[in-house]
Amino acid sequence: MSQSIAVHRAGPTLGIKGALRSVVWLVVVGMALLLSACGRPYDPSEHAQPAPDATIGVGLTGIDHLADYLSVQDFSVNGVDGAQAGKGGRTVCCMVIPLKWRPGLKAVVRWNVTNWRDCHGEDFERTVTVEPYAKPGQVWVHFLANGSVRVISSIVGPGNPAYPGPHDAIPPKEPWYAYPIETTCKQHDDKVRAKERQP
Repeated sequence: MSQSIAVHRAGPTLGIKGALRSVVWLVVVGMALLLSACGRPYDPSEHAQPAPDATIGVGLTGIDHLADYLSVQDFSVNGVDGAQAGKGGRTVCCMVIPLKWRPGLKAVVRWNVTNWRDCHGEDFERTVTVEPYAKPGQVWVHFLANGSVRVISSIVGPGNPAYPGPHDAIPPKEPWYAYPIETTCKQHDDKVRAKERQP
């Protein structure tokens, strides 16, 4: 009794030339599909223009340019809470701005500055002009060392040379470590009491 092993082929083999033809065919079909998707150029007149009062939601970030012993612990723009301002790494969602900037566009900015060295905080409110923008982007609120505030909407951030806002250094700081409240405020309170006792 002889044993035989049956060998079955899965199908005809293409060989190198056949495989190359298949790859070329796939590339040609793929290119045809891509080119057919191109169609004709975009014509903005065929598409509805946004209403003049159309708005968009964007991120909100605060940047604190204040001295090392001061910090913006809380801020808001038009009632939208931006939390703590810092070096620009924290973004909250969402601030609503017009799709198109218009002259006279204003924002009401409220913020609290904590003075860690002298142990007190102070609230501020200012109505500021939103700086012109071509395309709506993230809203950046700059709290500058001279007490002014700038509100900027930009599609690029402060690290980009094309950013329309201030490019001055943002001081690295952690005043809560440099001026620990437990010791700093006790020393401050002791000085105040000593002055009050003087005749």
